[in-house]
Amino acid sequence: MNAFERVIGYETIKNELMQICDMVHNKERYEALGAKMPSGVILHGEPGLGKTLLAKCFIEESGLNAYTVRNNKSSDDFINEITSAFEQAKKNAPAIVFLDDMDKFANEDDSLCDAKEYVAVQAGIDDVKDCNVFVIATTNNMYKLPDSLIRLGRFDKIIVIKSPTGNDAQKIIEHYLKSKKLADDVDFNDLCKMMSFHSCADLETLINEAAITAAYNHKNSIEMQDLIDAVLKVQYKSSDNLMQKSDEEIRRIAIHEAGHLVVSESIMPGSIGLTSVKTTGRSTTGGFIHRCKEFKRRPHNIMVLLAGKVAVELYFSESCASGCHSDLRQAYNLLRDGISENGTNGIAMLDVSNHRFPETSESLNARNEAVVHAELERYIFETRNILLKNIEFLEKVANALIEKETLLFSDIKSIRDSVNITTSAI
Repeated sequence: MNAFERVIGYETIKNELMQICDMVHNKERYEALGAKMPSGVILHGEPGLGKTLLAKCFIEESGLNAYTVRNNKSSDDFINEITSAFEQAKKNAPAIVFLDDMDKFANEDDSLCDAKEYVAVQAGIDDVKDCNVFVIATTNNMYKLPDSLIRLGRFDKIIVIKSPTGNDAQKIIEHYLKSKKLADDVDFNDLCKMMSFHSCADLETLINEAAITAAYNHKNSIEMQDLIDAVLKVQYKSSDNLMQKSDEEIRRIAIHEAGHLVVSESIMPGSIGLTSVKTTGRSTTGGFIHRCKEFKRRPHNIMVLLAGKVAVELYFSESCASGCHSDLRQAYNLLRDGISENGTNGIAMLDVSNHRFPETSESLNARNEAVVHAELERYIFETRNILLKNIEFLEKVANALIEKETLLFSDIKSIRDSVNITTSAI
């Protein structure tokens, strides 16, 4: 059995790693064409995505001796361990040095990215160059690593690992469900939509939490509500505090989330996998939407972010909607990045400062601020137009949230199919 068969999904990444393993086992074939083994590879991505598992499968499939380095000692002892690992690998080549969580080798302070731990790693890599030693590393945050360490020649491949989506996510969910006893009311499609873009570790934890809850309540099987509650509780820190809110407060929350949902669904039908008005630890509005599709265009993301505030102010026009600070900050940052980094509003707005000229001029800052505010007003106007043209959809979603508190993908689709939707011109 191929060691990588233990990993569900990630086919492209597994193929890249298997290619390197093939070079180990069939060295002559590659050398005949003048091909050299890459000096090293970094597996980079958020925690819980299976980077360490992939690295271990790579080591197993290669069949080589491996020397693993993790930061679990005091500074001087750890530096000695780094040096020793490379020395042992060189002595017992062909071999592999595995640097697990390499971005945690030095102090957490980003300003110490040139710390002596990284100097030791660089020295070790240079010392084993052309000695038949391969280096594989995992990282959560590449920005903590010095450019001199991750340059070509030291690490020739940087493989980015993202949260599983689509078929990969479905296969992983199916895998974790194999050992669970499910009730007949579990809808696999709804389950996949509300768990999209979660890490492998998240998916395992969420499904296990549902099993624990069902067993605690003396159920014979895991019901759909157990899975929903697990997602709300673990992923969104939801609670049952709605009873402490007035009817008006609940309606404001419902309209806010309905605004986000309606704009998202009008732009890309089937983009929301879960929404709830249960109080969360993430948002002062007391609700959330969970996307199961990503927008590729910046304007669409901005309008969805603004839609909660705009929707509330359509119905409660006597005051400015509160609890929208996070949404507004994200919309502002998206706009500012587009203007200053991508030139979405013309070359004159680009911020081209670099290490030689680190200070952005006051006049450029002032121009950018003015353009961002004007663009925000324009996007708010367009968002309001979308909501007004889809007012029936907005009201049906808000009423359903007030009644049910949580809507699944199938619930949203049912409401969407019952109304005529007008899409955005942007």
